[in-house]
Amino acid sequence: MSRLTAQAENPPGLNASVMPSTRLGEVEVLRTIAVLMVLVQHLPGNLLFWPNHFGDKILSNGGFWAGVDLFFAISGFVIARSLLPRLAGVTDWVSFTQIAITFWIARAWRLLPSAWFWLAAPVVLCLTFNRSGAYDTLADNWSVFIAGILYMQNFHFVESFGHFGNGTAFVQWSLSLEEQFYLLLPFAAFFFRRYLVVPLLLIALAGFFAPNTVLLHMVRLWPVAFGVLLALWSSRQSYQDCAPTGLAKSRAARIATLTILLVCLVSIGSPPLQIVSLYQGPVALISVIIVWVASYGRGYLWHAGASRRVMEVIAARSYCLYLAHIPVYFAVHEVWYRLYGLAMPSHFQKIMILGLGALAVAGVAELNHRLLERPLREYGKRLAAEYRAQTVPQMAHVG
Repeated sequence: MSRLTAQAENPPGLNASVMPSTRLGEVEVLRTIAVLMVLVQHLPGNLLFWPNHFGDKILSNGGFWAGVDLFFAISGFVIARSLLPRLAGVTDWVSFTQIAITFWIARAWRLLPSAWFWLAAPVVLCLTFNRSGAYDTLADNWSVFIAGILYMQNFHFVESFGHFGNGTAFVQWSLSLEEQFYLLLPFAAFFFRRYLVVPLLLIALAGFFAPNTVLLHMVRLWPVAFGVLLALWSSRQSYQDCAPTGLAKSRAARIATLTILLVCLVSIGSPPLQIVSLYQGPVALISVIIVWVASYGRGYLWHAGASRRVMEVIAARSYCLYLAHIPVYFAVHEVWYRLYGLAMPSHFQKIMILGLGALAVAGVAELNHRLLERPLREYGKRLAAEYRAQTVPQMAHVG
């Protein structure tokens, strides 16, 4: 029996019995925290469209944008924890191609349908529901649409920053950056093999020397690299030896740990506080430390229970919340403008706007999750499984 025939019968990395589960409850809690941070960061000027001290002075000066870095660290850990074991020991191009394409098929159907829907929706909304101008111009939204489907929106954001509108779907710059990385990660794992840690360390450490320019903010792969490094470390005994086991015994210690880490994350990411001038590296490092505590899945960060189940439900919809929140914020702005013009909301109306905005974002995200994301994600899994089933016999035939 040839080596390729043996690999076809038992393809590298495709043995489910040795594959770790990618669904960790405490990591899902972090998804919820991360998306809530982003939703808060984008309140001023979007949902809070009136001049106000709370939005302009407090929220705008916080580092809630670091929720994106927390997302990046989570994504790097979860994706690498699933993908890299499949590529371990793979030395032939046929096996690598089969594993990489299977990964890309599943990931494309997981992300692209919702992403493309929320790239296209603002193009329609800016033409049909835009008396207030909240949705920017057709040119702005069309530019973002094309850049988004070509995975170049992070670079488009750099080009447009300070010169013209960023469009309604500007948050999707982070999806372009992630997908650029995950298109390259399988190749990096295949060619570098056991030396993969070297380029990852170089990327992660580069964040500590990165000046705070728009370009470097839009290509900040350091938290993703930290997340992948954490996934690699998690297979070693030293990872188990470093487990913060004491946190499992004390609720107060867990609350204090999470609170302190999040406060540090938001504070270091606040330019007005000027804690450190080069803050991208520290933000990435704190993000991966939070993910590390959660990564064991043993209650070191958040014990199982009703509160965690609620957080996990929100986490399952975090992708939809992230994509939909800006268009929904703008819709609330547009409705107000059509009803009251440029009139300043009363205090009660401001509370109502916040409440209605939150309900609208939750409702739209739920519809997106049920009608678009979940069914097409499952369809993508079936396509990936079918592709894998078709290619395994081909590998055996080649052998």
